[in-house]
Amino acid sequence: MSREARSPSRAVTGIHVLDPPDSALLMRITSPGFEATPPDIVHPERIPPDIWAACAAQRQPVFAPRPVSVWMLNDVHVACEGLVFDRDGRLYRPSVTQHGPAQIEWAASAVRTVLADGSAPLHDLPLVLGKKRGAMNYGHWLMEMLPMLHLVLSRLSDPGIGVLLHDVTDRRLGEVIQTCLSRLDIAPARVRIADHRPVRVRTLLLVDGLTTHGTYMSPLVRDCHHRLAHGIAGIGQARVFIARGPNRARDFADPTAAEVLARDAGYHVLHPGRLSFLQQLATIRDARLVAGAMGAAMTTMAYLRGPAEVLTFAGAGMPDTFFWFIATLFGHRYREVRCLQSDDPAPTGVSYDRALLIDPAEMRRLLSVS
Repeated sequence: MSREARSPSRAVTGIHVLDPPDSALLMRITSPGFEATPPDIVHPERIPPDIWAACAAQRQPVFAPRPVSVWMLNDVHVACEGLVFDRDGRLYRPSVTQHGPAQIEWAASAVRTVLADGSAPLHDLPLVLGKKRGAMNYGHWLMEMLPMLHLVLSRLSDPGIGVLLHDVTDRRLGEVIQTCLSRLDIAPARVRIADHRPVRVRTLLLVDGLTTHGTYMSPLVRDCHHRLAHGIAGIGQARVFIARGPNRARDFADPTAAEVLARDAGYHVLHPGRLSFLQQLATIRDARLVAGAMGAAMTTMAYLRGPAEVLTFAGAGMPDTFFWFIATLFGHRYREVRCLQSDDPAPTGVSYDRALLIDPAEMRRLLSVS
């Protein structure tokens, strides 16, 4: 009996959602189990109960082995950040990830329109889906989307298979994506780009189970980043403080003062916006202490040559396990400082994105730990 028969389509916000049939399973790979150590949290008493509950994965001591599946789906439409619909307009469950009801409803409506008039652009090249919710985010690209492409292409080794990526509008992220693809030998001729509007794909390879944002990250993601960083020499910086950049959310209330404290403690201050992606990797490669406000650039801890201590500063209400998962998988000791936050409105309108407040003496003490 097929999975589709065992798990019939169900209506979600009026849209039929279904699992791929067993006949579409191309590969099933076992993701290794691993042990995890809870983060060393400074000021855990500041974390609201709902945020503490949202970060429950950090208190899970063992993650059991689990399957990662690769589905080969024929004649599908892809919309938004990777929502996949069959030829009848039904939505494949593994593609939903963190898409909300409004996005799903918009995509379903757009797909119905192109199914009726046949107006969607067609891609005949077999494509690995490299679009997922959060496609415009640097950290999500590196840890969730890029490893999906590597997982499939490193196993099939077929130059006739391409990749389908989201059309990013951030120039610097676009440069990072191009660098990553080049490092993994994915030639430009194999790359197809799509924005939120539906495109039709003759054969789509869909990865399911490699990461589940907030609750799981597979050790298999390491393979991608070990290959990406292979051969990159460090520049000998033992302590690196990663700056957020001008006008970024979740930064220190006084970023300049924070950088001065870091320099006084012997840190090299890395400004990601001033360096290429490979220059950032070279800067952080040899570090044994890495610190900074919680943000996408902290993802580069994946490229540290050996075990290190990672110190992140975050708002008390920040619901995040992403960086702890990276530190856990790559063997780093992870400390998280939960900070009070400014009463000023956040640039994003989200409460946990407000500026971080920390006593200079406390920050000096935390940065000085070796």
